[in-house]
Amino acid sequence: MSSLVRNLLALLAGALTAIACIGLIQVLAHLAYPPPPGLDLQDPAVRATIMMSAPAGALLLVLLSYVTGTFAGAWIAARLSADAAARQGYMIGGMMLISGFMNLTAIPHPPWFWAASITGFVVAAYLGARQGAKRPPASPA
Repeated sequence: MSSLVRNLLALLAGALTAIACIGLIQVLAHLAYPPPPGLDLQDPAVRATIMMSAPAGALLLVLLSYVTGTFAGAWIAARLSADAAARQGYMIGGMMLISGFMNLTAIPHPPWFWAASITGFVVAAYLGARQGAKRPPASPA
C-alpha cells in the first residue's frame, strides 16, 4: 500500500474515531442531562436559552467529549500513518477545531465554554498526535 493511501486511510480512521467518541459521550450527556420535554430544538432562540442555562455538568460532559474524541482521533491517525505521524494527528486536531468552532458559532455557548473548548481541541490534538506518533521499538529479527 502506498504511503499516500495509508495516510488517507489513517485520516479517515482518525476522523471516524473522533466522531464516534464525541457522539458516544454526548449521548451519555443527554441521558444524564435531558432537555425539558416538549421543546422545539429547531428554534434558534430555544437552543440559545437552553445553552445559556445549561448546568455546568452538562457542558463539562460536552467538553469531555471534544477532548476525548480529539485525542483518540489524533492518536489513531498518528499511529496508523505511514510517515510524518504527528502531522496526521495534527490534521485531525485541525478538523475537530474547525468543526468545533462552527458549532460554537452556530449555537450560543457561554464564554468560558468557548475558551475551554478551543484550548481543549488544541491540547488534545497535540497530545494525541505526539503519543500516537511514538512507535514501539522494532523487535530484533
